[in-house]
Amino acid sequence: MAPKAILVHNASAGIREPTKDQLIALIEAAGFRVKYRNSKRPDLDAKLDNRGDLVIVAGGDGTIAKVAKILLAKPEQNTPLAILPIGTANNIALSFGITDAPEALIPRWNQTPLRKLSHGVAHAHWGEQRFIEGVGLGSLAEATTPKPKDKSDPKGRKHRINAGRVAFRHAIKHAKPERLYITVDGTRIEDEVVLIEILNISQVGPRLRLAPNADPGDNLLDVAYVTTEHRDALLEWLDALIHDDLDEGIVGPPPVATIPGSKITIAWNGMDLRIDDKFPLMPGQATAPSEAKKDARKKESKVADEAEEKAKEKARRDNADLVTIEIAERQLKILAPQGKAEGAAAKRAVKKEKRS
Repeated sequence: MAPKAILVHNASAGIREPTKDQLIALIEAAGFRVKYRNSKRPDLDAKLDNRGDLVIVAGGDGTIAKVAKILLAKPEQNTPLAILPIGTANNIALSFGITDAPEALIPRWNQTPLRKLSHGVAHAHWGEQRFIEGVGLGSLAEATTPKPKDKSDPKGRKHRINAGRVAFRHAIKHAKPERLYITVDGTRIEDEVVLIEILNISQVGPRLRLAPNADPGDNLLDVAYVTTEHRDALLEWLDALIHDDLDEGIVGPPPVATIPGSKITIAWNGMDLRIDDKFPLMPGQATAPSEAKKDARKKESKVADEAEEKAKEKARRDNADLVTIEIAERQLKILAPQGKAEGAAAKRAVKKEKRS
């Protein structure tokens, strides 16, 4: 009997192609029996209790992280996960080296060895949350505040990614420096920063490869941060990246300090905090960052003198909430064909599937 695959699909993600029917046909042509699940169903967790030989997720980073966290929360579930990236940024897929379209990836599954995906857990007195991509504080968290999606946008993926990079550049340029108090595997770091990202994968947000050496399966997190003295260098890197569109190979690595570790503790003083693509509700942060909050910060920085700022900094430090971020024990098996399909036969197969 043919192996059973459970396809979890976000039909509204990114480019929205291939369609549901096209995906099912491609997977069946690879020799699987397919059970289809809409990623937005409220009972998706329960639907993934039905074990198959392979769970396939077709969507963007939010959908991939959602399905991965559901599987990781099920101790009895050991089914591999195959990723079909059809979102906008596709950071998780690209961190695994998955660069092809679904019609080129699916025929290569049988020749692909399994890899590992680690995940992390953020703990504080408000509880704990799992994450796949990472935890962000400061500028990138603020710049990626959820906004209503314009489904009529005709300009496509590249335009949306570049617009996100422009918004991030604006946030970095105007970011108020924050005093960073962080411990990475027992090593204490203290500095003035404009960006902090604790990453499980190599890139985040609008395809920003802030941790080029990160391995999503090595059971380590990469703490990436930018000090105030390197702000201008980061702005120059972003300018080059925006100008060269999506080609990070041209502009080189970012001017970001990175430190690997498995357990990170941060004295969180209320700055914007993002876990994967969500903004959890925590003391001091009742909602995601708002325009009113940003305006209030600007006004405060103008009227406060140096003595007041020092007093406020001391109060923030004294009242900081400790957030512990660490690698969880469990890993997920990932089916991740890397690079581009090669050869005339592969190209003909792709064209044939597009015509059908």
